[in-house]
Amino acid sequence: MTTTQLRIRVPAARAKKVRRILERLGTDTTTTINMLFAQIELRKGLPFKVEQTDPETEELMADPKALAAIRAAKSSKGGRRYTMEEVFD
Repeated sequence: MTTTQLRIRVPAARAKKVRRILERLGTDTTTTINMLFAQIELRKGLPFKVEQTDPETEELMADPKALAAIRAAKSSKGGRRYTMEEVFD
């Protein structure tokens, strides 16, 4: 099988994070890209959904109170808690 070399541009920070993740998984970027290409060929499309964020989610993500509530909920340290009424008021 002949091979071809691809050159792609990705943000440096993303590449570094992804390399670390793949290393922990016991693989590398070349193998992962080959797996992705094999799945695209097999499925004749992407092996995952690509979709736009719905307007309601976009609106929520732009709301500082909603973001603060999400961050607080994700934080194990707690912090300021918001009621649903406060978030959606």
